[in-house]
Amino acid sequence: MKYQLQPSLAILDENGFTTLAGWAIVYNTDAITKEYLGATYQFLPVGVGLPALAYLDAPKEVDDDHAIVRQNDKWTYPTDYRGKKIYSIETGVELTVTTIGNIPDGFTLLKPNSEFDSWNGKKWVLDKEKQHQYEIAIAQSQLTQLLNDINEEIGYLQDAVDAEIATEQQTELLKKLKGYRFKLNQIDVDKAPNIGWPVKPE
Repeated sequence: MKYQLQPSLAILDENGFTTLAGWAIVYNTDAITKEYLGATYQFLPVGVGLPALAYLDAPKEVDDDHAIVRQNDKWTYPTDYRGKKIYSIETGVELTVTTIGNIPDGFTLLKPNSEFDSWNGKKWVLDKEKQHQYEIAIAQSQLTQLLNDINEEIGYLQDAVDAEIATEQQTELLKKLKGYRFKLNQIDVDKAPNIGWPVKPE
């Protein structure tokens, strides 16, 4: 034939060596992970084989949740969640997937709805006891701070009364503040968040 309208294609024997020089589409993989990198045209002279990490058989297409990896001289298609968020079923802590493969044991793709959720084996459910303990802790912290503040203020006014230098207004305020402190000490933090906090006298 006078003109060759298509590039010549390489022909390889059963041992993987070129018997007829030409071009071949080769499918390349990463040296470490063996993940598919892409296809290229490669010119193969007579007597040579394919470049390292290159193959003649094409992998199939996959969706975004799978990868293409060469293993045991064939293409495999493991799950691939790289870049996605996963959550510890013990603590709810969030991590980002960085490797090919299944989600590690003890993690799920499902995001908790709140910091008080617990994993029931299939989904996150609100742990009302965990939420209540958190609310108790918040109430206890608030109560402790209020008592510390009022004790300091009462101590200042009590010194003035004991030294008989307090004004009538300060003496009256001291009585009101002691009543306020009494009400604070009656608070049951176990009822959080349904607590009626007393109003501090001014």
